[in-house]
Amino acid sequence: MSQRIAIIGSGMAGLAASWFLGEHHHVTLLERQPRLGIGAHSVQAPGGVVDVPLRVIYPGYYPELFALLAQTGVPVEPLDASIGFSDLGGASYFRYSNIHALGKSLPWVTPATWLRSAPRHILFDLGRFLWEAPKALVAGALHDRTIGDYLDLQKYSHDFTDRFLVPAFAGINTVSCQEVRNYPAELIAQYFNRDFIVSSVYRAVGGAAAIAQALSARVAQLRLGACIRSVHRHAQHVVITLEDGSTEHFGAVVFATQANQVAAMLHDASPEERAVLQAVRYGGVRVVMHHYARLMPGDPKDWSPVNYVVSPDHDRPMVSIWVNRLLPAYQDARPLFQTINPMLEPAAELVLQDCQLQRPIVDLATQANLQQLDTLHAQPGRRVFFCGSYAAQGIPLLESAVASALHVAQAITQADGFTR
Repeated sequence: MSQRIAIIGSGMAGLAASWFLGEHHHVTLLERQPRLGIGAHSVQAPGGVVDVPLRVIYPGYYPELFALLAQTGVPVEPLDASIGFSDLGGASYFRYSNIHALGKSLPWVTPATWLRSAPRHILFDLGRFLWEAPKALVAGALHDRTIGDYLDLQKYSHDFTDRFLVPAFAGINTVSCQEVRNYPAELIAQYFNRDFIVSSVYRAVGGAAAIAQALSARVAQLRLGACIRSVHRHAQHVVITLEDGSTEHFGAVVFATQANQVAAMLHDASPEERAVLQAVRYGGVRVVMHHYARLMPGDPKDWSPVNYVVSPDHDRPMVSIWVNRLLPAYQDARPLFQTINPMLEPAAELVLQDCQLQRPIVDLATQANLQQLDTLHAQPGRRVFFCGSYAAQGIPLLESAVASALHVAQAITQADGFTR
């Protein structure tokens, strides 16, 4: 039976849930921002609109997202996401380029790279990790072990661990290096095991705006600037009260916000719901759009599309994306950069936008918490659900946001007698 469903939040999870549920139900999408959340921080730069943060994906780790984009008619395009690593003084110590062949993207380093010790250590241990970690994963040797413990136990080099692998994942997940070391080793191994090294990297053509337009096509009612005062459950419906005092009744409500934003709205949350949501930890991340080239490697010849700066004095890498090189559609001669966690303050007159975001933090307790969330969602008669990048197995990226939305949609539609 079709019902009225409210989805709160229009990031990737909320938009995906809107698409999945909108096939059989009347969906109202509520967003507190004046525009859809997935593009809430996008910047109108001289050469075009740039998403903040920039979102790149690859097929091996994002199967649900690729399927969703194909289903909704959003094309993807390959990108050159070659990476370089430098120290804070600007000196480059490791770089690779991507060579595209036979549908793969093969990392390539210059012969001179092998003449220096740091790149040799990184490349040797990378090959070793790619050989050993999948075997350890299959054997169960990574279960209930952090990646930091595994790397230390196997005696991987300092150059590989602290100057490559850990900062690389700190950049991918936008968390601290210590938080990466506390990650389940299984998750990191699974990421590499899905052709991460040899897969081409893509983005949605048109970026967040194209995704938002396509996935919101099944939304019956879109409410932008909708500030929610409270959500209360009743026997046969859920009542949402907005800040202006108006109320609406829905058959089900899906929270597609951050976990730490639910409690302020869901006033009748059960102790079990509060425990699950409060167990999801978040860390802050600063993202700056700017023209300040001093945040890049010292020699422009060392500039890559994606540039990591690693310093023992900072627990987070600085990641600067050279927008002109990464995005084929960006048309402007002046170099534009998106920097995550700047270690130096960019000149104020060269800054287009400076914003603070939050990211979920994963540790060994996350798996058990997700199992508790699944148990809540399976309760008979449930009318309130939760989805987001934090709410599915894996690294909390766009893929887990889509996967969690799909799980929630399946739970609702199957209970109502529909099948997908």
